Amino acid sequence: MELMDQGTRHLAVAVGAAMQGTALTRILALKTSPGWIVGHDDVQEWRYEGVREQEGILYLYGPYVSGILLSEILTAQLARALPFLARLARALSLLSEQGKGWYSLQADTILFTEEGVLFLPPAIHREIRDMRTFETNRDTYECLNHPDMKGEAQASFGIAAILYRVIVGHFPFTGPTSEEIHEQARKLAVTPLAGQVPGLSAEVSDLILAGLGRGRRGPVTLGEWAQKLEEWQSIEVFRPLSAEENTRSLDEARAREIVATKSFRRRMFWEKNWKLVAVVAAGVIILGAVIASIVSHALAPRITHGFTPRQVVESFYSSMNTLDQTMMQACVIGKAGQGEINETTTLYVTSRVTQGYEGRSTIVSAAEWDKAGRPALTSPRTLFGVTGL
Repeated sequence: MELMDQGTRHLAVAVGAAMQGTALTRILALKTSPGWIVGHDDVQEWRYEGVREQEGILYLYGPYVSGILLSEILTAQLARALPFLARLARALSLLSEQGKGWYSLQADTILFTEEGVLFLPPAIHREIRDMRTFETNRDTYECLNHPDMKGEAQASFGIAAILYRVIVGHFPFTGPTSEEIHEQARKLAVTPLAGQVPGLSAEVSDLILAGLGRGRRGPVTLGEWAQKLEEWQSIEVFRPLSAEENTRSLDEARAREIVATKSFRRRMFWEKNWKLVAVVAAGVIILGAVIASIVSHALAPRITHGFTPRQVVESFYSSMNTLDQTMMQACVIGKAGQGEINETTTLYVTSRVTQGYEGRSTIVSAAEWDKAGRPALTSPRTLFGVTGL
């Protein structure tokens, strides 16, 4: 905006809400940091001269130049935007050639003047961003810059993002936080513009995708951007389509966007939660192993101290013939065979009492009885045990 100070016109740039203390001190300390006005083949310094508060807003002001902010070009029609973007590509290239470094694009600090393109000092860019909310910075900075690219690739990305915004109507990567935008810029698949905007030249679409780091070719140089942006001003970059072709193109583009968005969300979920999923999976595996161990232990054959399972069974039943309830108890666990054990124990006690009184037992072993040819028994002799085991 224009600011009058003692009858002198100044260019004023809004920083944000009026401030005091260290924030204001940092701004004032940047007076020596130069910005640049880049002409056709020369670069001139531009330095801000002071700060001014007006209606609760803090402004930086410096030598007056008139022009159009890059932020205004973001919403312009393609035909109007092309010459400004061609000038921007040439200006960024010339800054680098003359050793002024590379500039991240910040749409409300770059001014297209009659003489060239004005870039405010990078240090001022940072201070302005730090004093603003994310919502204010999103469309002026976050959506125009890749979090990992540097130098010419970063500048190329910014021009591609602006062209995408002008042609499609929104930025290729956007979201509720800077982290979301950064992750999209790194990983989100971009639907070709020729599908989203039916009839758009494939060359335009492909070059924008390349500038965004997508597609099969490498990054686009600023020289190539300047050349193409100038060429597109004199040719028709859209071709007419039938209603059927237009509908089909839009439907295919929407389908691609849905697939790309789902794939991106799925990838982000796994990248953010893989540790938790791994811990849960490991827990499930360990729990499964513990359960399997418990079950296998419960179902495993009992320790029989050298006896085979057959020998254990044979020992249990043959011990009934000798009234050896101790061996029978050793052959089982829990309440298994308890009826037979109780019966054998009772007969053992009865046998010992009878033997004590009469000098002999009245209990006849079933095995011995069978071996003797199964003779008839007279009272009080009782048959007990197992035969034919």
